[in-house]
Amino acid sequence: MEMKNYRSQSRHHLGCFSAIVALSIGSLVAETKPVSLDDCVKMALQKNLDIRIAFYSPRQALSQLRQVSAAYDPSLQFSAGQSFTAQPSLALPGQAALPGAEAWRESYTTAINGLVPWGTSYNIGFDVPRSSDSVRPESGFLYNPSLRLRMAQPLLKNFWIDQPRMMIAVNTLNIRRTEQDVQDLVITVATQVALAYHDLIAARESVKVQTKAVETSERRLVEQKKRVEVGALAPLDEKRSEAEVFRTRADLLRTQGSYGDALTRLRTLTSDNLSEIDGVILDPTQTLTAVPMAFDKKDSWHKALIQRPDVQRATLSLEQQKIRSRFAHNQLFPQLDLTGSYGLNGFDHHIGSSLDNIGARDFPNHSVGLVLNFPLSNRGARESNKQVKLERERLLLDFKRTEQGAMREIDISIRAAKTQFERVGATRKQREFATQALDAEEKKLANGKSTSFEVLQLQRDLTQSESDEISALSEYNKELYRLSQAEGDTLNKLKILLDIQ
Repeated sequence: MEMKNYRSQSRHHLGCFSAIVALSIGSLVAETKPVSLDDCVKMALQKNLDIRIAFYSPRQALSQLRQVSAAYDPSLQFSAGQSFTAQPSLALPGQAALPGAEAWRESYTTAINGLVPWGTSYNIGFDVPRSSDSVRPESGFLYNPSLRLRMAQPLLKNFWIDQPRMMIAVNTLNIRRTEQDVQDLVITVATQVALAYHDLIAARESVKVQTKAVETSERRLVEQKKRVEVGALAPLDEKRSEAEVFRTRADLLRTQGSYGDALTRLRTLTSDNLSEIDGVILDPTQTLTAVPMAFDKKDSWHKALIQRPDVQRATLSLEQQKIRSRFAHNQLFPQLDLTGSYGLNGFDHHIGSSLDNIGARDFPNHSVGLVLNFPLSNRGARESNKQVKLERERLLLDFKRTEQGAMREIDISIRAAKTQFERVGATRKQREFATQALDAEEKKLANGKSTSFEVLQLQRDLTQSESDEISALSEYNKELYRLSQAEGDTLNKLKILLDIQ
């Protein structure tokens, strides 16, 4: 079946149409702005409030990732303090009394604490304590500085994954999830723009059809009046023509209202300030066409399963839950840590000499050991692991449901597109035959072989046929965009390059 552009047969009525449209949207002076579908999509990407809000989510997710990654940022600790201890004299039977003593101590400590990505915790510190003893006041202050390194490495629990590593991996995937959310919203809004754009074209063409119907009925009424005046037609026929005029005017007002609603929908999708464009008439530059398409359901299914944002989100949710499962399983093990330390000490009554001891490594110390913490019941970890497994099973079912939903949408969209394409051909033929029937009936009326009632009925049929063809063309194009949305292919169809930062 060969399809062609729908062209209004009332081009000479465009001046009247423009005036009617201006009145229908409540503006005596309106600015007409020709727009293509690409123009409308670009305006939506720049100004649609839902899209602008959605773009904050990836930035927030990135900030959350940086927040949890801060677990590996070292911390600097500094402390200073002093203490004083006094002991009384002690007299033991048969022994000389032990004199009382006073001890004074002060200490200055600087340390760096941190964690490395494979789970090792470390502490690098430098202490400078000094003390005095009243029992041997002649000795003065004793300096005992030390430089130390302490480390602990998990061997079982928290070995292959711990809380920071789990949170970083989950939040890394969460950035991709928020990007899929943005892409999903952009696809939704772009599809809504495409649908609203074609609705506006259809509404505009419908106003033209109804405007032509009004003018035709008014012209026919004038002709009927003249024929009644000369006695060539009964007065009843004139009344029928008058009723038809008011009926077509009522239909025109209804169509104008639909046009205004379609214009408002497109404005809302493409602007963040309706007051600025309230007086602007967005006039689509495109026409309604029916381009034959070759549909391949399996190919569309394949596209959907690799492109649809909701399928990608479900996949990412499973990957996140897999990470949580690894962590929960690792928490079932007992805590076994390998610990070790190494340090250098100094001892002297002079600070400089005591520091020289550290540089010369005169008094080293080191240690190594194992620390085992074995929970007797470990019920909390076991229940957490069970909950994570149950959630993963639920997400698997949810993923399957998402896949099935995508395939179902494609099946419906393809069938609807095929139906609307066939409907375009049927309504086109309907309009052509309705035009021929009306022409023939008007000739019969001129020869006195028909009635005005028959002509009015055929005129209504023609107007309805023209409206049906417009509706079929619009719905066919809309179904193609719904199919692209179901496939997750809207961005490619509309040539949208999405840059999410």
